Amino acid sequence: MASRRYVATAASVAIALVALTGCGSDGDAEREYVDKLSRAGYEAVTVSAETKKSTGRKNRKRKSTVAYDFTWQVNTDSDPATCEVTLEHPAYNSKSLRGDHWHVDEVDDEDVEGWGGNSPDPDTVRKLLREHSYDC
Repeated sequence: MASRRYVATAASVAIALVALTGCGSDGDAEREYVDKLSRAGYEAVTVSAETKKSTGRKNRKRKSTVAYDFTWQVNTDSDPATCEVTLEHPAYNSKSLRGDHWHVDEVDDEDVEGWGGNSPDPDTVRKLLREHSYDC
């Protein structure tokens, strides 16, 4: 009888530890996007959540994460001028990214669309900036 109680207690403790140590914890999507960008060749990656406010049930205001943004200062030539490029990865919420890819969302705070396809690496972004006549 005592050994069954011990096994049940040990199993309960193990389940509690798994639940508390990151399985599905907040920020999984953010961490995943940072990892994707780092693997693609971006350095010193810090991303920020893009949130949307909405009114939920019972007229309660809610904030939900709709995307993650990475703002990157890039230089494409030898002069000191740089451009600020924002790469965006859509998200369902703070725990789950939407789709597999990010895209170029803005250059110097101007929206751009259709640049570079899915998940452009740093060299592709530099090439796109030159193609679209940005002096970076």
